[in-house]
Amino acid sequence: MAESAKRNDAHHVTAILVVHDGATWLPEVVASLASQTRAIDSTFAIDTGSVDSSTKLLSNSRIPFVSISREAGFGDAINSALENIPEIQSANDWLWFIHDDCAPSRDALAQLLRAIEDRPHVAIVGPKLRGWYDRTHLLEAGVSIAGNGARWTGLELREFDQGQRDGIKDVLGVSTAGMLVKREVFEELGGFDSNLSLFRDDVDLGWRARVAGHSVIVATDAVAYHAEASASERRAVDVTHAFLHRPLLLDRRNASYVLLANSSAWILPWLSLRLLVSAGVRSLGFLIAKLPGYAADEILAVGLLLIHPGLLLNARKARRSQRLLSSRVVANFIPPRWKQFRLSVNRSFETIRERFFPTPTPIESILDPLSEDEDLLTPVPARNWKSLIVRPEVLGTIFLLILTLLWSRHRYGPISGGALSTTPSGAMDLWRIYADSWHGVGMGSAFATPTWIAVLALGSTFTFGNATALVAILFWISPILIMWSMHMLVRTFTARRWLLMGASVSYALSPVAIAAINQGRLGTIATLMCAPLI
Repeated sequence: MAESAKRNDAHHVTAILVVHDGATWLPEVVASLASQTRAIDSTFAIDTGSVDSSTKLLSNSRIPFVSISREAGFGDAINSALENIPEIQSANDWLWFIHDDCAPSRDALAQLLRAIEDRPHVAIVGPKLRGWYDRTHLLEAGVSIAGNGARWTGLELREFDQGQRDGIKDVLGVSTAGMLVKREVFEELGGFDSNLSLFRDDVDLGWRARVAGHSVIVATDAVAYHAEASASERRAVDVTHAFLHRPLLLDRRNASYVLLANSSAWILPWLSLRLLVSAGVRSLGFLIAKLPGYAADEILAVGLLLIHPGLLLNARKARRSQRLLSSRVVANFIPPRWKQFRLSVNRSFETIRERFFPTPTPIESILDPLSEDEDLLTPVPARNWKSLIVRPEVLGTIFLLILTLLWSRHRYGPISGGALSTTPSGAMDLWRIYADSWHGVGMGSAFATPTWIAVLALGSTFTFGNATALVAILFWISPILIMWSMHMLVRTFTARRWLLMGASVSYALSPVAIAAINQGRLGTIATLMCAPLI
């Protein structure tokens, strides 16, 4: 133990605290830095134009600081700090980056230094991040980036920290909140990329360090509590320098930039195509959710990079001069598609479970003494399938499903007749009809094909091109879809769940809805579904 402490003292650690309207969290952050079991050698703060009492708190804490422009990014803040911090002529000079909403535990620095004792190739090490408000919530234990640009932590939705991710592990990158980096390496790499002023700078730095021959690890014995104020919108994000001033657009653009600037040249065509397709799929999802601004962000993020190839060429040229190893050394840290799919499915099930089994949030008073023994005796409400089935939403859905099965017992198979015209057998036939400029109807028609033909053709993709099966399925599930459509409207007026479900079921079984289904009127059914959502 004494030998370990002696080695820790051989390192010189400078903590750089970056502040931006962080008065809410700053007192605890400053206290956590002052109470480190392994004392920080020096602390310096950079304030990026805070308009709250952050600078006053820094002055009262006697932490030297410099104020810079409010539009400055995290990398700019770090560069400004380095200009004011004297360089130590030693290979053991380390920089510890701290956000104003991130409080390290008392032994965090000691554990980070202990992790690098016998690992001379490590240039970057980060702590395990837990939630600020729920300190059992595991936020990150290393970070990577997926092939479609998504930020990847590999964690389940709202995963509790039970030690399941513990250990010292090689990772692609660590969050800048609590990142400990060797100053010599940081300056050799040119610091953070100036084109990544706000998002994805952590993954980019880790990637560049990896291909330069250095190691990046996470040491989970070191813990920091992060409020994620910007990501959770507890603090406004200043992106006035970004195109259209939109945070999502900037995040997606930076994700594409990191992939295209760091990946091997031979994979760029495939990677560009994948980014475009992924952006298109996400845009379609946002359009369905009636979020056209977010949909535009997805497309613009990739488009802005592809129409300015000079930016990427300069970035790749700069990285080529620092690269000692092939970009393929990071392949093990990029999550495979099957793992992304599995995690997405798990998160979807978790979201549905939380919808029906919401986790009660305990209300604690600051006047109540903390008793861990008493907390262990607190009964946890049981969650079982019986309590799920008796919920009004589930009963209403089951009721309509059974009623539809009985009601449509003579409609099994392809549906035709009434107002429903003959449906082409395949999706390609629908696309051909939609694209034709002349239609053989009656004496012939040059009128534009209705938009619903394209929607039907697109939907046929989910039935493997069988348009007839899609139409049959639509008529089968239309009562349930109509019910849930009205449910979304009525819930804005009342919280009484039985009344809410009664009104929704009544709407789905209204004479208009029944007549539309019996007569095969797709337009009327679509109107009944969409009207409550408008």
